[in-house]
Amino acid sequence: MVVPLPQVHTFGDWAHQAIAKHYQAILSHEAGVLADRDPEELHQMRVGMRRLRSVLLGLAPALMVPRAIAPQQVGRYGRILGQLRDLDVMGMTLAARYLPQLPAIEVDYLGLALKKLTKQREKQLEKVRQFLASEIYGQFKNTCRHWLEQPQYQAIASVEIHLILPDLLLPQLSALLLHPGWWIGYSSKKLPRKHLDELFATQSPVIHDLRKAAKRSRYTMEIFTPFYGSEYGEALQKIKKAQTLIGLLQDDAVLQAFLEKALGKMFHQELPTLCQIFHDNRHETWHHWTKLQHQFLQPQYRYQLHQTLCQPKSMPLAAQKSMSN
Repeated sequence: MVVPLPQVHTFGDWAHQAIAKHYQAILSHEAGVLADRDPEELHQMRVGMRRLRSVLLGLAPALMVPRAIAPQQVGRYGRILGQLRDLDVMGMTLAARYLPQLPAIEVDYLGLALKKLTKQREKQLEKVRQFLASEIYGQFKNTCRHWLEQPQYQAIASVEIHLILPDLLLPQLSALLLHPGWWIGYSSKKLPRKHLDELFATQSPVIHDLRKAAKRSRYTMEIFTPFYGSEYGEALQKIKKAQTLIGLLQDDAVLQAFLEKALGKMFHQELPTLCQIFHDNRHETWHHWTKLQHQFLQPQYRYQLHQTLCQPKSMPLAAQKSMSN
């Protein structure tokens, strides 16, 4: 079902538009996930769930939603899809990125892990199919559709959106900038590899949580790009880059955890080339990460980010341009 989008002026209008957009995206990939012909279908459906959850959280002051589409529930649905997506990412990364770089003897040994991964994926795919056929998922869709047809709002939803954008976005930015992950490994000098290895071993959960915080902020901020100019877009790109770099660090850690479980704790003895590639990639990624880390910890840059959010336009930039033509 395609829900018509309203004319967007108020806080509630923008919330309705965002929820409708991501709900429709989820539905558009449902058949593709069930058919299981293209992993991109699952990826996009999972992204739709994540974006919907971020909207429900970020725009919560305007919304009154039933439990079936509350952020916590949508997060659970997304995690079901995410478990299958994580297996897809591991399989594609091992096969496309790492396998071609390995000697024949390691290719054969890694093949054992890939076979186990395939079996895990088959089981998880069945769980996803069961979920999409479940009463819980059906209730989610029905509730979301009914809410879009007859939305329920808090009183603040009637306020013109540009009047409250700074109040809405600044807490999101502050939560991101105050995250302890920014300070992990922060130094004016290049850290020795041994020190970095210790950081990766002990601080991975905190760094990974920073990635989730960056993603939440980015998803909410992207809704309101029409009200801002190029500086806002550049800030979003930097947040996305932070998310991507941390993701690369996390992906290798997840791969190593999987290989240890699939092949045993001594798998590195059978896959020395692969483990060295992991090690080198991690340090190269960290080198790129530190440049971004230093920028986000500069007082002037943080001040600039806050000032950018404090100056939205009174109407979307696209509307301004159309009126001036």
